[in-house]
Amino acid sequence: MTRRIVLDTDIAGDVDDALCLALALSSPELELVAVTCVGAESRRRAQVARKLLALAGRDDVPAFAGCRVPLLAGDGWSAFGHEGMGILEPGEEPDVPTEHAANALVRLSRAHADLEVVAVGPLTNLATALAIDPDLAGRVRRLTVMGGHIRRVAYGGHEFAPGVDYNLCSDAHASWVVLRAGMPLRLVTADVTLQTWIGESDVARLEARGTPLTRALAQSVRIWTPVQRRIFGGAGCDMRGDNAAFLHDPLALACAYDESFCRFEDLEIEPAIEAGTFRTLERAAPGPGTFPMRCATGVDAKRFREHFMERVVGASAR
Repeated sequence: MTRRIVLDTDIAGDVDDALCLALALSSPELELVAVTCVGAESRRRAQVARKLLALAGRDDVPAFAGCRVPLLAGDGWSAFGHEGMGILEPGEEPDVPTEHAANALVRLSRAHADLEVVAVGPLTNLATALAIDPDLAGRVRRLTVMGGHIRRVAYGGHEFAPGVDYNLCSDAHASWVVLRAGMPLRLVTADVTLQTWIGESDVARLEARGTPLTRALAQSVRIWTPVQRRIFGGAGCDMRGDNAAFLHDPLALACAYDESFCRFEDLEIEPAIEAGTFRTLERAAPGPGTFPMRCATGVDAKRFREHFMERVVGASAR
């Protein structure tokens, strides 16, 4: 069965969003109807998505700019300064629709009774769409979210405290609204995504494939790798391994069409804000503040890495 999806993303910072879009475009199980962009300089992010779609020959898929600040304002969103580098030429500004991403989400959910959303960035566009039309929650067939911190989040010999999950924690109030809205939810958490990445040999394969899309992806990974090493090295992680880019968002996207890459458990999760930090708290039994969610708690990282490369490198040859 083909699944009709909208990809809601903060593409153009961490390269895994671009890799996620490439996987969506190369997966026959999915019909990508739109990309909605969120985050600081959301129009720039939509232009990056638009350019990647064009490089893939998918001018039929629109990319909408959405929320530029968190739900209650503030400066909780990251911008690294390299947004668009390796993808957009200097001065290039692809046209994007004037319709706001939140309005597009509402409209598309009314147009497609089977619409699913894969959210791999802050949830502000979705929270805003729910404020526009609370019935949206009843129309979305399933929401797959890259985010959450349920049990143990560790990488490179370092265990992270709650708050490491950027997607949900960068706009805690939007996450609280969306995860309590009652949509069927699949969480692909930081617990498992930090176990998945591509290495230098994979980047070389992307580059060697030689299509406009894979060349742009490879260049973007090479821009991102030193940033990733600086961030995680500064947090106390051993970054001497072969990790060019994590596959956080591609793993979440893949689970929308094939859950077998991960071990999933049906859990009672309480979305909460504790001392200003958004939490996805596992509870032993249903309660007034809990919601049933399908949560990834393990991953076959080697199999998923192979699947990702086979899809993206192979698809780019078509």
